Amino acid sequence: MTSPAGTLRFADRYRVLRRLGSGGMATVFQAEDERLGRQVAVKRLHAYSPEDMALRFDREARLGASLNHPNLVAVYDTLTDPEGVLIVMEYVDGPTLAQALGDGALEPERAAEVLGGAAAALDYAHSHGIVHRDVKPANVLLGEDGNAKLADLGIAFAVERATHITRTGTVLGTPSYMAPEQLEGRDVGPAVDVYALGAVAFEALSGHKARTGSSPVEIATRVASEPAPDLRETWPEAPAGAAEVLA
Repeated sequence: MTSPAGTLRFADRYRVLRRLGSGGMATVFQAEDERLGRQVAVKRLHAYSPEDMALRFDREARLGASLNHPNLVAVYDTLTDPEGVLIVMEYVDGPTLAQALGDGALEPERAAEVLGGAAAALDYAHSHGIVHRDVKPANVLLGEDGNAKLADLGIAFAVERATHITRTGTVLGTPSYMAPEQLEGRDVGPAVDVYALGAVAFEALSGHKARTGSSPVEIATRVASEPAPDLRETWPEAPAGAAEVLA
């Protein structure tokens, strides 16, 4: 809601400082928790979002609150105010990996740090029966301390508690980073996150996406019919071991 002074606040506690971004499901704001005196990120579900997105949004909050790992963005609170459903999360002061890659590939040592952090987060989530399903550079946040944190569990699901939202035949994710079984709408497990992390690693090391196309359908066709790209085609100096791992 908006205060008389014109400052946007949520729940009379979170004072909005700026808008960080907006996607198909929600808008994210940087805000100050005036009660605890700390910076937070507040994700607000779009008012026009369909019911299934509201369910996914609620799932994100529940999953995030149930996990505690240094390489996962922490969820602090969930609430509803006149503006809609909100998730209050840890604020990471730094760019996304996607933004960092706008300047080109990472140095190999830095790439190893970032990918190692993302891998640790996924290993932890998988050990709790949770598959992320949308691992991509835009969901890897790079903090000022150099630590990488995996964000956006919005389309993740607990393997043992899957509902109609994640039924076979439902395709959720970002095509350039999706495994064949995910693109085909089949049942998925931790392997799709490993595949996606490999695609992220390829991009972090080479500065180029492993899979591209003019449409999701074209990308899916190329994934199904073409061999994995060779890292050395875009990074000739790539160690043979790295190229083999990502092949």
